[in-house]
Amino acid sequence: MKITLSFAYQLRQLCRGEQIPLGEFRGKTRVLLNQLLNDEVVEYKPVGTQQKMIYCTDRDNLEQYLHHKLEIPSLEKYILFLESEDTSRSDAVKATSDSKFRDVELVKGFFVNGYNDIVGHLHGEVVTWKPVHGSFLFVRDYEHFVIPTDITVVVVEGYENFRDIERQRYLFTDIKPLFIWRYQNSKAIISWLAKIPNPYLHFGDFDPKGIHIYISEFRSKIEANRCRFLIPENIESLLMLHGERELYERQMERLRDFPFEDYAEVKDLIAIIRKVRKGLSQEVLIE
Repeated sequence: MKITLSFAYQLRQLCRGEQIPLGEFRGKTRVLLNQLLNDEVVEYKPVGTQQKMIYCTDRDNLEQYLHHKLEIPSLEKYILFLESEDTSRSDAVKATSDSKFRDVELVKGFFVNGYNDIVGHLHGEVVTWKPVHGSFLFVRDYEHFVIPTDITVVVVEGYENFRDIERQRYLFTDIKPLFIWRYQNSKAIISWLAKIPNPYLHFGDFDPKGIHIYISEFRSKIEANRCRFLIPENIESLLMLHGERELYERQMERLRDFPFEDYAEVKDLIAIIRKVRKGLSQEVLIE
């Protein structure tokens, strides 16, 4: 059973010889406390007519109990582990004896692609990568990855669009693009975008969900004046010809009250989508 950080703090207080009112243990914490009381690891004593105080007379016994019964080898390391946002599976094993105790971002970073040479700085050193068909560049230490300020970062939703970006270069003739694939988790991408000054272009599906992802995951977390949503000039005819009505209806049912019109760069797009009552996947743009 996982012990919460707040209960771990309370156990540390008990180990230090402090007393805690019984009323401060609530919910699942109270269940865990009762287990410790039943196993005679901690004790209680009445104070006055109504209050009870929890205390521990044998710190070593409590620590051994945590180790062998709850698989917490060190209460201090366990607390430090829970307090830290940047942890690994090795940290989890040392703190909890369970490498999967906490979800860990096993693949930290993001995939980069392009059709021109990619030039940047990593840890202060110049790096140049020439895109090769069938391969991508993976940037792990993105915190130290810097690119020229005249490059536009294009976050691509769909894997096929990212993989075959060469076949869509007609869409990006007015910018110097660097393409990043938004796969599963966007935390690394958002963190990097928030640190760099480069303009940002979102390349996603032309439907309510695609626009909502752009606004909620990206637009709301970086400067608005850096953000754009890719909208082809012929988007209305593409929606009419290839769009899916059921997709639109299903998504609008969940996003009916979302204030799309509050975001100027997608206001015209959402108006067209509502007009034709269809949604369109970005893969249609691959030539």
